[in-house]
Amino acid sequence: MKKKSLFMVTVTVFGLAAFLFSCTPTPIASPPVVNVSPSITTTARPGEKMNYEVTVSSDTDLKKVEMTGKIDNIVLFTADTVFPAGVRAAMVIFIAPIPVTVAAGSTIVVDFVVTNEGEMTTVPRNIQIIAGEIYSYTAVIMSDLENPEGSSFYSVEDNLLMSLNQAALSSGEVDLIYYYGATNKATLCSPADESVRAFTDSNGQIVVDRLLTKNNTKLALVGMTVADFNAITDEGPVMASKPATTFSATNNLVKDQVLYCQTVTGKQALILVRNITGTQATSYITIEVKVQK
Repeated sequence: MKKKSLFMVTVTVFGLAAFLFSCTPTPIASPPVVNVSPSITTTARPGEKMNYEVTVSSDTDLKKVEMTGKIDNIVLFTADTVFPAGVRAAMVIFIAPIPVTVAAGSTIVVDFVVTNEGEMTTVPRNIQIIAGEIYSYTAVIMSDLENPEGSSFYSVEDNLLMSLNQAALSSGEVDLIYYYGATNKATLCSPADESVRAFTDSNGQIVVDRLLTKNNTKLALVGMTVADFNAITDEGPVMASKPATTFSATNNLVKDQVLYCQTVTGKQALILVRNITGTQATSYITIEVKVQK
């Protein structure tokens, strides 16, 4: 971990001790005086960053100030700075990065440790992790891939429906494709799924080959009720629903099923199948999406 370059933003030195080349006795060190702001327990969401201002002073030369963040003795982040000789007062700004994998409800204990010539002072602070916010999208209607006039391509993160021509121009945005197959029936799949390659246009070209980028979106059915889906207001239930095994397609979909979805950028979402109408070439699927911000 690159401690100084990544986490240390500012180090301001307030004073330098004068070197006295004499027989003056070496002073006995007292513990450094340390003030950390903010001085209370704070809240943060996974992926956010917390700023801490650490002001230190000492009657002898300061040696080092260090920040360490832990959950149950597991180190999540650490950073430090070492002072040059003669520094007895300084202000240091630390940036504490909250990992995106930290679960809501967790508490990160952040210790600030300052040492001088023989003594040490430790000041603890807590970060309470709260669930991240989500976007909710309703009435997203995707058409069957064999319907040339419809919108069969969808960006989960941007809530963007696209026709084939639009998807071909912005293939990196496509997270999902909808088709209704003879065997697989109603299917939501990633552009990288092998089954979608069975669909060709009037010239015999594989439709999905018009997408230069074929995102490998991860999908899986989850056991969630419609009521539970409707009650979701933050990312907590979305992250908790992540299954052990995911796939590039979900086949034979029916009304009221809930799917877990993870995009190539790591955004997690839950998708509710509100309705399915028609069959091959005439099918439409209506979905609702709750995705991490």
